[in-house]
Amino acid sequence: MKTRIIIPARLKSTRFPNKLIKVFNGKSIIEHVALRAKKLNYDSLLIATDSLKIKKIVENIGIQVWFCDKEYSCGTERLSALSKDLNFKKNDIIINIQGDEYNFPLIAVKNIINDLKVSRKEIVSTVIYTTIDKKLISNKDSVKVVVDKQGNALYFSRSIIPHGSTGSVAIHIGIYGYKARLLDMYSSFLKSDFEKTESLEQLRFLYNKVPVHCIKINNHNSISINSINDLKSLKAGLK
Repeated sequence: MKTRIIIPARLKSTRFPNKLIKVFNGKSIIEHVALRAKKLNYDSLLIATDSLKIKKIVENIGIQVWFCDKEYSCGTERLSALSKDLNFKKNDIIINIQGDEYNFPLIAVKNIINDLKVSRKEIVSTVIYTTIDKKLISNKDSVKVVVDKQGNALYFSRSIIPHGSTGSVAIHIGIYGYKARLLDMYSSFLKSDFEKTESLEQLRFLYNKVPVHCIKINNHNSISINSINDLKSLKAGLK
């Protein structure tokens, strides 16, 4: 069993095109995320991209790139193709860190790896936190989630769930973990109307009866760069 850290890095994001090559504090977003990933313990670290610009940036900081200009509907589909192409062992742990997840919590990745090592079921493992920040909760770019008593996701949404909530709400952080054998099946799973409407790739697992286990963390300083306003806020915070 090996641990593979993969960062999907699509250049032409629908909501914020070219965001991964935007520069702040002397580095592009993808450089910040990739260099932070280097602090983890792993057997391999790869950037999966469709962009020659991103490929050049990442290779200049000494990180390996899997390049494929084929269009995929989401990062998980791209990783599924990568896993098959590189012949990862079925029991390898694949950690998917979103390329725009600036300052992602390192402890979250460690928790996901441990979760996958002890689980006897075929699962997706991910991380969440709770907040009462109304601005964050109302932002459609903040993905909300409700879980069952065992911490497994019931549903993810860009809308506020549960409806009418006035207290804390669980927010999803863009990091996933799975075994290669499950990831290899992803492209063959049926895609639901919910996934298309929400534009959330993790809903494909739920629709196909794959548990998505959500590990709650408390303190973190990560921020998903989903819009120009997110980038402006990040730049302002660094002054």
